[in-house]
Parts: sequence; C-alpha cells; structure tokens
Amino acid sequence: MITVVGTVVNDITYKHGEDGKASAFFRISSTERRYNTAAGDWEDGETLWLSVSCWRKLADSVKTTLSKGDPVIVQGKLRMRYYEKDDGKRLAIHLDAVHVGLDLSRVQSLGGAPLVEPQAAEDLAEEPVPF
Repeated sequence: MITVVGTVVNDITYKHGEDGKASAFFRISSTERRYNTAAGDWEDGETLWLSVSCWRKLADSVKTTLSKGDPVIVQGKLRMRYYEKDDGKRLAIHLDAVHVGLDLSRVQSLGGAPLVEPQAAEDLAEEPVPF
C-alpha cells in the first residue's frame, strides 16, 4: 500500500461494466516540494503522474465528490505494467485505489455553512432540561 498526495488533473470517467460493477478512473499529479537551503526557499521537484482506478462504492463516491483540480489523498496498491510503443519498451504506473479523500489541508473553503450564534448563559438557564 502506498499513499499519494496530489491533484486531480482530468475529469472523472465513470462506467458500469457488463457485470454491473461501477468503476471510476482519473489521473493525478504529485509534485515533490523541497527546501533549498542555499536559496532559502521552497522549490518544486519531479512530478509523478498516476492513473487511478476506483471500484464499486468508492467509484460512486468519487463520481459525486471529486472533479478536475481537486486536491486529493489516494491510498492503494501500486501496479506497474510494461508495454511496447514506437519500437521501445515503456512503463505505465497505475494506482488501484482503496481510499480516496479530499485533502482538506489544501482546500480554502467547502462552502458557507451557517453559523449558530451561541446563547448567553442567562438564556440557557431559562430553558427546560431535556432529560
């Protein structure tokens, strides 16, 4: 199992197979950040590009929750596959997801939920106790 923190880079592709099982597919990019002590600043490192597949209930949740540009945390099994293209051997890296979540540390706001004003202590004293 590995965990990858990244960004959804394409629209979610959602399908139902002949067996009725739901599947969702998307790609993520994950760019390493490192601190350059000589420059005294953060800089980008290499970018990892992964295809992600989700199945059954997870696919349904991904379809209704995620969209292109969303920051995500994906945990799953890493799969590697070699294939031939243009007279050369290439490597495809794929992540078979077990858990997918929105990375709340990189989200500014999920919407404006109304705030409930706290009641003053004297207002609470007049309310009957429910038990």
